[in-house]
Amino acid sequence: MLKYTKPKKFFQFFFKNNAGRNNAGSITVFSKGVKKKYNSTTQKYPLVWDNRLFTVVLLYRSKKKIMTVNKHISGSFSVKPLVMGMEVGQKLFTSNLPQNFWFNKLPGNLVLLKYLYKYSVFSNVYNNNSATYSLSNGTFCQVLDIFSDFNLIKITLPSKHTKILSSLCFVITGRNAKSEYKFNRLGKAGVGLLVGKKPHVRGVAKNPVDHPHGGRTKTNQPEVSPWGWIAKRNK
Repeated sequence: MLKYTKPKKFFQFFFKNNAGRNNAGSITVFSKGVKKKYNSTTQKYPLVWDNRLFTVVLLYRSKKKIMTVNKHISGSFSVKPLVMGMEVGQKLFTSNLPQNFWFNKLPGNLVLLKYLYKYSVFSNVYNNNSATYSLSNGTFCQVLDIFSDFNLIKITLPSKHTKILSSLCFVITGRNAKSEYKFNRLGKAGVGLLVGKKPHVRGVAKNPVDHPHGGRTKTNQPEVSPWGWIAKRNK
């Protein structure tokens, strides 16, 4: 079992109470009512290039994901998602050199995509200096083909689609942690609060004065919101 600790404050931010969305436009609360404020780490993990070697100092949970806080040789800190095989106290590195010059070949290293072998497993692809692909729990990508003449790599995404990327993209070796997350069931409403989901009453269970669907009007078409707007316009 992993023991989580409280993360550093400067790695976190509060979601604002504005219609259940944060500053990036992502939905944080999926129902009406009083919104609870939870700390959360930004999902766009910046690419940290700082004196290659770093050490994993602690783990903490940020909503659905497990994150690591890493301390670099220069004394600075960074945040990265947990990868299967990483543990506290492990020494990892960031490198743009071939594998002959790598400090080790453990999962969690941040390396260039061009130096991975065919069928290598990796995650958290950094495209344009921010993590773009394979960010969810248990997901990973794989190298399918290498076009060394054009500096291009053909990879397969978690969705089984293929994509051709520049071989100069940085990736984290290994698969994201919590591979069993897709089999989890919340079990009760209190667990859903941790991920920003609150239980809400269905419209058909209300009275006609409270909702257009209330009072034995379940067959209303089209389905509307509590204010009479069409709720499923595209269906």
